[in-house]
Amino acid sequence: MNRAIFILSIPLLLAAVSRAWWVDYVYEPLSETEKYGSEFSAVEIYTCESDRYFTHEQCKGIQINGGKFSVVSDLNNDGVKELWSVGVARYKSGKYPYANVVVVSDPVSKTIQQVLTVELKSPGFAIFFGKENELSLFFCMECGSYADIQWKNNKWALVWPEPYG
Repeated sequence: MNRAIFILSIPLLLAAVSRAWWVDYVYEPLSETEKYGSEFSAVEIYTCESDRYFTHEQCKGIQINGGKFSVVSDLNNDGVKELWSVGVARYKSGKYPYANVVVVSDPVSKTIQQVLTVELKSPGFAIFFGKENELSLFFCMECGSYADIQWKNNKWALVWPEPYG
């Protein structure tokens, strides 16, 4: 019995596999402010208006994917638009040292109406995605957990379609 041995040669392509920048993005909040709440020692509201938080390439990727750090919208359909902003905060004390923050404010006066938080062990990345009158807070540029922003019991709430954490 003759046995033929066939050697199948498949070229091995070695490519540098790296994680997307938003998976490990960390920005230590430094701006000391009490206007967002007395429980915070520092808060940073993300923006692409300068290179303080993100590079030009990162901001371009965010824009191409449809993500936003601020949105003006009337999400509860009451005829009044709110300015929605997302960032990161450091707590003064507590079980978790950091939080992603969603700040709801008046688009003209910038008066803060409400601050929503998601507690974190380390400062992390979050961004808004949505369409007219719908907004969700995503972690990891739509590759991780997310919360829908909804009007419940006369205030804004982060509603998790799946367990977070």
